[in-house]
Amino acid sequence: MNRLTGLILLSGSSPSTTNIHYLSGFTAPDAFLYLKTASGGWLCVSPMEKARARNQSTAGTQVFTPQELGLSGKKAWNYVEQIKALMEKAGVKRLQVPIDFPAGFFQTLEKQGIKISIDRNPTCPERKVKDAAEISKLRKSQQAAVAAMKSGIALIGSSKIGKNNLLYIGREKLTSEKVRQLIHKTLIDHDCAGVETIVAGGDQGTDPHERGSGPLFAGQSIILDIFPRSEKTGYWGDITRTVCRGPAHPELKKLYIAVKAAQLAALKMVKPGICADEIHRNCCEIFEKRGFQTLEKEGRHVGFIHGTGHGVGLDIHELPRVGKSGEVLEAGHVITIEPGLYYPGLGGVRIEDTVVVTEDGFRFLASCPKKFELL
Repeated sequence: MNRLTGLILLSGSSPSTTNIHYLSGFTAPDAFLYLKTASGGWLCVSPMEKARARNQSTAGTQVFTPQELGLSGKKAWNYVEQIKALMEKAGVKRLQVPIDFPAGFFQTLEKQGIKISIDRNPTCPERKVKDAAEISKLRKSQQAAVAAMKSGIALIGSSKIGKNNLLYIGREKLTSEKVRQLIHKTLIDHDCAGVETIVAGGDQGTDPHERGSGPLFAGQSIILDIFPRSEKTGYWGDITRTVCRGPAHPELKKLYIAVKAAQLAALKMVKPGICADEIHRNCCEIFEKRGFQTLEKEGRHVGFIHGTGHGVGLDIHELPRVGKSGEVLEAGHVITIEPGLYYPGLGGVRIEDTVVVTEDGFRFLASCPKKFELL
């Protein structure tokens, strides 16, 4: 980076907030500024956050409050004024901003004569490759996800099948909400927070991001997708299993067997140097050969309707993508492998693990059984 040009980040949107966390080690619930320069990083935070920012920020990061930058009154709370003061303090003459930078602030800075441009490149491309410390943090989050998954599946497996195939725990109907509540309690025990956890049965599970609600039934597929964020480190875990309480219909079994086969084949392909597109294409071919087509039917897409995986780190979805991305895997990438099939009237199945790419293949961050029928 040219010493006269700085990159300014405003926390608030997910990309900039996590990039600031990665670059400085600091994060806060309220918005704040980070200026990246050739000589290091510069934080501008409220007086309330000053001590914590100095304790948590990495070496080479300087911390200032608006008042320490010479701002007072209304100017002290104005981000445009804070940016101009940071630029002067750092000796920066020109600014770059990421594509998620607020348009209003951009226009105001431009009108006030600041030379400012948009940097369309990833702010922290180095985030794709995780070091040993990051992998350790991710492993702990994934272990929490596995523990929560086991608790949720155990609850479903302990349920009794009642009238109309409704599932019961004691005299109460077993619902998506009850399973999700237990999952979240387990995550709390592991110092993690559950966010948008999915427990979706039957046709609800044919929409990949449907959280699920209401009673659960025997003989139907139930998708459990758990992606916890560590309250301590900010790193995520991600795991999905699909189960069926009681015997499954033969066609639903075939669906599960196909997804399990595709995931196993995809995992065997994970290694440095392979293009992620090849892994995704292989999953598609396996499904096609087994008679599971991806198409539009009655106004909605069915079959394999998403990518095979994504990177995991300080964001739950980050680079690299395992799909039609053209990206090549490297040792240190942490990715999910999660093929799935979705057919209304039959059900949805997804199986997902988070793995780290090693020098000669991959390893699971945490292992968890794959069992479909809970008999």
